[in-house]
Amino acid sequence: MESGTLLSHVDTDLVTREQLALVQTPAATRSFKPVPHIELIDTLEHVLKLNQITIRREQFALRRDGLTLFGVLQLQYQDTPDGMAALGLRTSNNRQMSIQLCAGLNVLICDNMVFRGDLIALNRKHTSGLHLRTEINHAVLRFQDHFGRLTGEIENLKEKLVSDTDAKAVLHDVFVKGILPIRLLPEASNLYFEPFVDEFKPRTAWSLHNAFTAVAKEMPITTRMPAIQELGRYFGMTNGIQD
Repeated sequence: MESGTLLSHVDTDLVTREQLALVQTPAATRSFKPVPHIELIDTLEHVLKLNQITIRREQFALRRDGLTLFGVLQLQYQDTPDGMAALGLRTSNNRQMSIQLCAGLNVLICDNMVFRGDLIALNRKHTSGLHLRTEINHAVLRFQDHFGRLTGEIENLKEKLVSDTDAKAVLHDVFVKGILPIRLLPEASNLYFEPFVDEFKPRTAWSLHNAFTAVAKEMPITTRMPAIQELGRYFGMTNGIQD
């Protein structure tokens, strides 16, 4: 399962970590402290490993002047499936953007400045007082706390049995609220009530959530990500299913 998406357009190139190591970094000033892109990624990986978090897949897009970097890291965390969690990042060594990390079950990073995740784990300017290792440590701690709550919510949804009447009410609610386009209603209903894969068979809130996220894949990525996040809020916060 891939939870992070990186979109690169005409003014950026997809690059490897090895290529990032070759990028020149501007000189520091009294108030501005550029951070080499490779130092940011290597430090992030080091801190993640210290917290038993592994990078399973990484993607980077670099503006052609070499100053601005976008990236997505698919993570393996604890006993969760590979790629269930993701970190998105963007940074610039031209004073136009701080070092930013977002995290969550769904992350979208685009070089047109779309930066979307469940949590903004870091937003730090390139000032002379920047201590990169400390800032990333704090960001990873925020990620762990946030992801722990998310996985707890998922376990609760897996344990919550849903009657057919309640499931129909939630299907109605999600589409009436405009979280998903109404054209996807028949397919979502079929996936839940006539499942053809094992993950949809249990009559639980998690199976119902999966039916919604499965049909959401037919939406354009730029509208899909906000919709999936809104679904997460619906199931995790308002939780339209009664005990």
